[in-house]
Amino acid sequence: MEKKLTDQEVLKCKDSCRILKAVQRKPLRYSEIKRLLNLKPARLEYLLKMLRERMWIIVRVVPNKALVKFYKVFKDPRKNGDGIAIPHPDTPTRKCKILVEYSLSKRGAAVLRAHAK
Repeated sequence: MEKKLTDQEVLKCKDSCRILKAVQRKPLRYSEIKRLLNLKPARLEYLLKMLRERMWIIVRVVPNKALVKFYKVFKDPRKNGDGIAIPHPDTPTRKCKILVEYSLSKRGAAVLRAHAK
């Protein structure tokens, strides 16, 4: 069974404080935090999970682009040129990318102010 860390133990970790300070300026994506702080992916995922559990950071999910399907139109000669749009299996479908941004919550800002003193 995994031992839960206390808030003080989390704040003793330099990397968690660095993450809080980084997202304090502006919301950042996972790759931006990883590049900015030069952290290993496993370490970063663990720290982000801890900070989310304590509600010190907020996760915002924003769809980047809408799902677009391509159709092939079949003309019906009996209906004077009107056609039917059917999804075409050979035509690619562009999938929606989801952007996840991490930003500092009010609780996280209060913890950061208290830790700075």
